[in-house]
Amino acid sequence: MKRFVAPVLLVALVATLLIQLPLAIADRTSIYEWFDPIVDVRTLLVERYVEPIDEETEMPRAMIDAMLETLDDPYTQYIPPANLREFNKQLRGTYAGIGAEVNQADGYLVIVSPMDDSPALRAGVMAGDVVLEIEGESTFDQPLTDSVEKLTGEAGTPVSIRVRHLDDTEESLTIVRDHIVTRTVKGLRRFGEGWSYCIDPNLGLSYIRVTQFNEATVEELRDALRTRQTEGGLNGLILDLRDNPGGGLPTAVDMANLFLSEGTIVSVRPRVGREAVYTARPASTLPDFPMIVMVNGASASASEIIAGSLQDNGRAIVLGTRTYGKGSVQEVRALPYNRGTLKLTTAHYYLPSGRNINRKKGEATWGVDPTPGFVVPVSDEDYLASFRARREFEIIRAPADDFEPCVDGPWIREHLLDEPLARAVTALRARAEGGDWPDVGEADAGVIAMEIELERAFDRRTRLIEELHRTEATIDELQAVAGEEDDPLLPPELDLTDGTITLHDRDGKQIGVYRIDAGDVSLALGGMRLAPVPASEPETAQP
Repeated sequence: MKRFVAPVLLVALVATLLIQLPLAIADRTSIYEWFDPIVDVRTLLVERYVEPIDEETEMPRAMIDAMLETLDDPYTQYIPPANLREFNKQLRGTYAGIGAEVNQADGYLVIVSPMDDSPALRAGVMAGDVVLEIEGESTFDQPLTDSVEKLTGEAGTPVSIRVRHLDDTEESLTIVRDHIVTRTVKGLRRFGEGWSYCIDPNLGLSYIRVTQFNEATVEELRDALRTRQTEGGLNGLILDLRDNPGGGLPTAVDMANLFLSEGTIVSVRPRVGREAVYTARPASTLPDFPMIVMVNGASASASEIIAGSLQDNGRAIVLGTRTYGKGSVQEVRALPYNRGTLKLTTAHYYLPSGRNINRKKGEATWGVDPTPGFVVPVSDEDYLASFRARREFEIIRAPADDFEPCVDGPWIREHLLDEPLARAVTALRARAEGGDWPDVGEADAGVIAMEIELERAFDRRTRLIEELHRTEATIDELQAVAGEEDDPLLPPELDLTDGTITLHDRDGKQIGVYRIDAGDVSLALGGMRLAPVPASEPETAQP
């Protein structure tokens, strides 16, 4: 019997190969066919183009960038070999630079958040700042990795940037790069070299702010909570995740475990492979107490996992505004033969409720919404005022003799100018005293989020119009110098405010009459190709 086993196995192996080999060949053929037009175009360009071509570096990089651009995903990036060392430094969190989380919006580099005790923060860089220039060069439409490379460098070296703050003021800053040491857990204000976390000594209420997530964050948070626990100050907690850009998934899961003893924390769903579900473990969970998680439009990634999981499991109230909507998972893969590295999105986060955190163009829902009744929007001007006021209390200095470690809502309003936090204190105190959670804000986070987006879009449009004004003025000056000045479409001294514009179609039918509330009519009409129409002759009365 044994002598028949080998032939049978051989026949089975051959049969398997006969089935799989054509499939593999067909798959390989389809890949070659995909490359055929690219190879043809490259050959023609190399052989026939009028100028010499950098076919070794620039052309392959451009092809890769073009493929990634079709994904419309700012988190999927190609890192060429020349940039790999700096990329790895950032990935490990050990590098020298200005210390800021950055992203791209409307073509420009944008500061998501300056890091704690960073050169950027000390120089006056603020969350939401648009970096217009780095070393005199515009960041508009520049690859994110190129801008980051310009900001990082040797410790002790300066870098000059020009920023536009949220109040539209522009400022030139010189930042001295330094080794970035990220401390991620803070309190309300400095107490010597430490922090004061107390917001009510009688009820034992605490406030802790987490600025981002790294490997030390959970241990830092656990230490702060343990300290407040021994002081009798953990009968209620405000966990502030505003302006927190996030971090690694394992850190977010470990933090959620501090507050959840059971239930789903988050699900990770890839396009290829099985869904991974992370559930709470009771081993390290703290005792139950009233809790508020504060978020805003710059709370992203791991911050959204914490806020969403605690909200969906009924463990905490979420207060603030809708979060950023960064709910994607990236993997880093080295390409063969030292051809670079690809950081690519492979999965999305889903909350216990099944909601997809990630924001997509054209969709009205993303991120984590505050609990109804706890939506507290803040204008850009008030945000800037609060940001600047808080910086004064983050300076390490010897505490004054009359330093009071605990503060309350009125102090927060007066000194920190932080209305959302003051309302959070009011709500937490009411709950800790045995009452129901009181409404301290609005109900519909989606409506507020759209209003904020619309207002900022209008602001961007206004800035573009102002730039058009400056461009038109430059054109007028150049035409005057060249002796080619055109007659103005309308007299410059003409005031058309509260006037009207009437539109007719080509057949003379009136389309509508519009009142001019504001704006430059000459500039608006200047963007169209207009031809004067002779005034109609008055009709002659018939005898």
